[in-house]
Amino acid sequence: MIQVDAFQDEDEGVMSPPLIPVAVISIAIACLLQWLQPIQIITDIAFIEDIDPDSLSLLGLVVAIAGLSLSVSGCRALKSRGGVVNPMPLPKALVTDGVFRWTRNPGYLGILIALFGVGLIFAFDWLLILIVPTWVVLNFAVVRHEELYLQQKFGRAYQDYTKRSPRYFFIH
Repeated sequence: MIQVDAFQDEDEGVMSPPLIPVAVISIAIACLLQWLQPIQIITDIAFIEDIDPDSLSLLGLVVAIAGLSLSVSGCRALKSRGGVVNPMPLPKALVTDGVFRWTRNPGYLGILIALFGVGLIFAFDWLLILIVPTWVVLNFAVVRHEELYLQQKFGRAYQDYTKRSPRYFFIH
């Protein structure tokens, strides 16, 4: 485990939005779009291919649980090592072990995976479609900003960490 303590003084600023509101906003927009322009791609594919809707829902449940587990693992790893779970205050420690060995963003990645699972459970096409723009917005508006801050705050230790751990599992 590498844990680098940051400055002792209180930094001011905001790192990123909490994960739950990101998920809620994505679901709310998907609901609005489903109401305005209903689509049923998953339902139609399941009917045409004779895929059991219950199997699709079960697969969605497994995916949603896996995503939530990833997010929870990230939160636990941060808490246990003195990192910041609430994204509003700036981080005081760099956590690089546990789930952070496999991804630098387990919270965001877990929420996106969970949203995908929810989309499968309820055959909620708009939610599945909105995962990509949600990921793009999170990546460029939040994750890149966080990475710049962490690079400035932790320097070489963060640089070494980025070489070992991908941003999102297999995507550096």
